[in-house]
Amino acid sequence: MIIVVQLVSLLVLVAAGFLAFGTSGAAATRGLATGIIANAAVFIGLTFGHKGTFIYGTSPQASFLITYASLTLIVGLLILFALTFAFRYRLIHKDTPWGPIQLLPILGGALIGALIGLFTFIPKVITDDVDHVTADQFLFVLTQGNGDTTPERALQFTNLMVAPVIWLALVGACIGLIRSDLLRRTTADAASDDVTPAAPATDQTERRFRRVRGVAFVTMLAVLAGSVTYAFNVLPLGDILRGRFETSHYIGDHFVMPTDSNVTLPKKKRNLIHIYMESIENSFYSRDLGGYTDYNVMPELAELTKNGVSFSHTDKLGGPQQLIATGHSVAAMVAMGAGTPMLASGAGNGTQMSFPDLPTIGDLLHKDGYATDFMVGSNSDWGGVRDYYLRHGDFTIHDLPSFKKEGRIPQDYMVWWGVEDDKLYEYAKDVLSERGKGDKPFYFILENADTHWPDGYLSPNMKVRPFNTQYENVIHYSQAQTVKLVEWIMAQPWAKDTTIVITGDHRSMDKKFFENWDKSYNRTVVNVILNPVQGTDLPASITKNRQYASFDFYPTILAAIGATIDGERLGLGTNLFAGKPTLVEEDGASYLNKEFAKRSPFYDSHRETVAETPDMNQDNKF
Repeated sequence: MIIVVQLVSLLVLVAAGFLAFGTSGAAATRGLATGIIANAAVFIGLTFGHKGTFIYGTSPQASFLITYASLTLIVGLLILFALTFAFRYRLIHKDTPWGPIQLLPILGGALIGALIGLFTFIPKVITDDVDHVTADQFLFVLTQGNGDTTPERALQFTNLMVAPVIWLALVGACIGLIRSDLLRRTTADAASDDVTPAAPATDQTERRFRRVRGVAFVTMLAVLAGSVTYAFNVLPLGDILRGRFETSHYIGDHFVMPTDSNVTLPKKKRNLIHIYMESIENSFYSRDLGGYTDYNVMPELAELTKNGVSFSHTDKLGGPQQLIATGHSVAAMVAMGAGTPMLASGAGNGTQMSFPDLPTIGDLLHKDGYATDFMVGSNSDWGGVRDYYLRHGDFTIHDLPSFKKEGRIPQDYMVWWGVEDDKLYEYAKDVLSERGKGDKPFYFILENADTHWPDGYLSPNMKVRPFNTQYENVIHYSQAQTVKLVEWIMAQPWAKDTTIVITGDHRSMDKKFFENWDKSYNRTVVNVILNPVQGTDLPASITKNRQYASFDFYPTILAAIGATIDGERLGLGTNLFAGKPTLVEEDGASYLNKEFAKRSPFYDSHRETVAETPDMNQDNKF
């Protein structure tokens, strides 16, 4: 409906242009340009001036449509009045005739306008929501591939990024239409013997300024320069450019490739369940447990952690250092499952750009006879996740499309990212029950999403909201439901032969929630391993005051189910159970971040788009 209102207001202003300037092509052009500029001004003003106002993709109330149309007509009529006044009093005079060559400034103006929008609105929207965007995160967002997001994020993308860029491109094209000169009349005394003091003679002259369009374009270029500067200040564009020209061999020098000779899986197989908790940090615990605040948002998870092994960077609850290229959901799964950061290439879609053609836990276990399952409530096409898990372990994918295909939900079902966690956990129980009845060991990965930024999803089943913010209440409810799922798993007959790994995937990106926090507090994700073969009675030298990264979970998880790893290193990871120094402990997180920001020839040679055998037969490599 809003598009109809915009078109009607545009036609009204074109008609007003005819009334003001007569029925000519020039009058139609002025009316059309006025309508575009008025619509652009009102759209951008309402969208960014009133947070949460999404014009496209929604069903605005009649009152809003009337307001929008009224504002557009007021702005447009004011512009037409100013133009009419200027032409009538010869302040403006059209001088340049129309010709095909006039298309060039129109196209140039549209290009400059679009670039201004790209370098202004995209950085603004991203940095308004996300704190400290890294180069790999930014590239991943730009090249995430085909896939779904939440309806809210889709509206945000359309209204705050795409539409403003289009409108500014149209405004730039309108500026390219300028073919008039500015006139200035001056009056000078005429020296004549007939002139008397009572009736002085005057001579009127006109000064013509012919570079109106040129000045407008210079102004647009200046605005573009400012927007580019702004983008480089708030986004890691400089890091991206530097990373293209600097090379590091750190990954290649330290990566330990898993083979049949250096990884031995136990004869007695154990089931493995890995639950990725979206954005769940240790900071949500109370301060006495290692968290940030005086109160504990996650009491159930804290209690569950006492029954397992948790590796901390302090003497309280803590976790891994979040390094570059491990700080979003897909990168976290690659790091923990393949022992490497996920270095973005900045090209292609989510499948092509970053995934390494390196052996994963899924590859190893599938080759060893495991049944493999990956479950997520969203569409796993997002970011190329589906293809990654199919290639690396031949996982059975349980996601939004499969739930619809199975008839679990209606075809048009869409809550939050797809299926909310309450339903997802029930589906997980069904799959796990079936796997538990089978004759194969199983490897089951589950990723939840209700705690995704911004603010998380408020489940209608949430009966108690003990905290002041929605985000804390969502986290409180989500962790309790996750613990209930784990308790159900631990009550199953196959639980004694099952190791459960629970990790946060990455630090929360909810910028507004953390904006007043002390920046010196080291935020880390939660981690606990339940029922590892090593038991839970480990010395503090193994579990406390450890400096490590998420890729250290790669060999650690394998060791937790009884794998023997020669040298205790795999990928870039170190088996934390062994007590051997990690790469972070040896070289420091800052140094690793510096090296990961550079181009890695080793990683580039193992990208799935350039590897020699980027196919479904990954298991045959080792």
